Amino acid sequence: YCYEKIYLIRYFEEKVLELFSKGKLNGTTHAYIGQEANAVAISSSITINDIMFSNHRCHGHFLSYTNNPKGLMAEMMGLKNGVCGGIGGSQHLQFGNFYSNGIQGGIVPNAVGAALAEKRKESGNITVVFLGDGTLGQGIVYESLNIASLWRIPILFIVENNYYAQSTPSKLQIAGSITKRAEAFSIKTAECTSNDVRDLYPVVKDLV
Repeated sequence: YCYEKIYLIRYFEEKVLELFSKGKLNGTTHAYIGQEANAVAISSSITINDIMFSNHRCHGHFLSYTNNPKGLMAEMMGLKNGVCGGIGGSQHLQFGNFYSNGIQGGIVPNAVGAALAEKRKESGNITVVFLGDGTLGQGIVYESLNIASLWRIPILFIVENNYYAQSTPSKLQIAGSITKRAEAFSIKTAECTSNDVRDLYPVVKDLV
C-alpha cells in the first residue's frame, strides 16, 4: 500500500516535469521527487477527517492524502475538471480537508486557526501543516508556534528539510537547531533523517 503511493507520487512528478518542459502546464511547478516517503508516512498516520495544509511543493502531500491524481493533473493543466476548476494551478489547491498555498509561511497561522476550530468543536481531529527549512525565516511561523503551544492546539508541524531554500543552502540562512526552535515553545519534537517509510511511520504515528 505504501509502496504504491510512493510510486504514484514519483511517476506523477516525473510526468509533470515532462509536461512542464513542453509548455503543457499552467504556471510554474515544484516537484516533490525524493521526499515521497515523508508524505506517505504522514498521510497513513491520519484520517481523512483530519486537516492537511501544504505549501508550494504540495503534489506529494495532495496525492498521498486524497488519492486524486486525475483531478490534480487536470488542475495543473488549467482544465475545468481540475480540483479547483483549473484556477489554482500547481500550488493553490483545496480538495476536501486539503489546502495548499505557495506563500512561504502564510499557511501556518491558517493551519493553527483550523486546528483551534477543531478543538473548540471537540471533534478529536488534528491539523497537519508542512513547512520547508526555508520557511523558518518567516516571523509568522514563530508567532504560530507560540499560540499553538500556549493554547494547546491539536496541530502537527512537519518541517521537511531538504537543506535548500530555493537556491540558498540552509547553512547560509539558518542558525542553530531546527528542533530546538519548537522546543523553545515547549512543543514535543522528533527528528528522523531516514527516507524509508518503515522508519518514518512509527515516528509520525507516535506524534499523531
